[in-house]
Amino acid sequence: MEIKYLGKKTFLIKGKKEQALVNPDERIATKDRPRIIIKNETKIEMDGEEGERVVVMGPGEYEIGGIEINGFSAGTGQTFYAVTVDGVTVGILGQLKEALNDKRIDKVSGVDVLVADIGEGNAIGTKAILNLAKKWGANYVIPVGYNSDNGDLKKFRVESDTEGQEALESLKVDKDNLPEGTEVIILKESK
Repeated sequence: MEIKYLGKKTFLIKGKKEQALVNPDERIATKDRPRIIIKNETKIEMDGEEGERVVVMGPGEYEIGGIEINGFSAGTGQTFYAVTVDGVTVGILGQLKEALNDKRIDKVSGVDVLVADIGEGNAIGTKAILNLAKKWGANYVIPVGYNSDNGDLKKFRVESDTEGQEALESLKVDKDNLPEGTEVIILKESK
């Protein structure tokens, strides 16, 4: 399984047989046209014909082409997801307006990778994201949704102690080869 960051809040999860585009933004051009679209917020629009795609927006349990998607209410109209692709579970946190309470946190039994929106307007902050990663047993944390111009990523790097870390093109994850502990991974925007 592979994760690529496409910019803004958009990223691609590529499995062996299927792929999912998360939080697509019409301003981001991509050659990948997966049929599965996952949205944390309902206001995001996607060009093209919706009939060609399966769009997941909101709480519930879904299975599409071997990808398992569990959506959980985060309150304030937001949804967070646990998406399992090729045996690897990816937690997807949108831009949360308030911290998740213990009842909501306990709904997710664990994730291997936590992708978190750290952009301006995210009310929970780096420390809370890293605490969620620890509670869920995440081996990787990937920040998305940041604006480099206003210092979101720089602040996250300082608070997560990853200031000198080089950004990767993508993250390839094998369920049988996960690292010990939690690693923060910064991904370059790819097109």
